[in-house]
Parts: sequence; structure tokens; C-alpha cells
Amino acid sequence: MKRFEFSLNKLKSYKNQVLDREKDALAFLRQQQQLLEEERSESIRRLTESNEEYKRQSMQGLNVVQIQVFKGFHKSLSDRITELEEAIKRAEFKVQQQVRVVVEATKEVKTLEKLEEKQLEEYKFKAAKAEEKFIDEFVLNQTYKAG
Repeated sequence: MKRFEFSLNKLKSYKNQVLDREKDALAFLRQQQQLLEEERSESIRRLTESNEEYKRQSMQGLNVVQIQVFKGFHKSLSDRITELEEAIKRAEFKVQQQVRVVVEATKEVKTLEKLEEKQLEEYKFKAAKAEEKFIDEFVLNQTYKAG
């Protein structure tokens, strides 16, 4: 009997390649999201530090220009934090979409793997039947030759 070969092996290979590509895309999107979150954290840290510095210097006395510089810097950081939070929400949405794509691709691969297992079981069953038939014929031939 010829050796087992899954009839949809090329399709399974293609689906695995698609799955790998989709997983890579998901990893990239998660990395982008992480970078945005890190930048937001850094901006929040800088704003907190600047607020503390403003409080310290205002106790010693600040002129109008220095106050305007602090306020402008704080507004700039606040605006950037808002932009980053919106970008993070968009990134989270893209990640969720990509997770769904990966789940679907995984299902397709798993379906093909189950089909392959089923075909392999059928192959093994047929091979066992063929071997059993061969043994029966061999025993019958030996008995016929002996008799």
C-alpha cells in the first residue's frame, strides 16, 4: 500500500502561511499599541514633573513669561496625552479586529488538521485490513501447499 499523503496538504500549508502572516501582523499591532502606551506614560510623567517644578518655582516667585512658558508646555503635553489616548483606542480596536482574523485563521487550520487526522485513521484502517487480507492469503497458500 502506498504511504499516506493528506489530500489537502497544499491547502493546509497555505492556510498555515496565512495564519503565520496574521499572527505576525497581530504582533506588530500589539507592539505599536505598546509603544503608544509607553509614550503616553512618559508624557504623563513629564507633565507631573513639570507641575511639581512649577509649584516649586511659583513659591519662589515667577514672572509672567515663565508662567506662560509653563502653561504652554503643560497644554502641549496635555494635548499630546489626549492624542495618544485616542491613538491607543484606535490601536486597541485594530488589535481586536486582528485577533478575530487570527482566531478565524486558526479555526481553518484546525479544521484541516482534524480532517487530516480522520484521513490518517482511515488510511491506517485500510492498511490494517490489507495486511490482514495478505496474512489470510499467505496462511491459506501455506495450508494449500502443505496439503
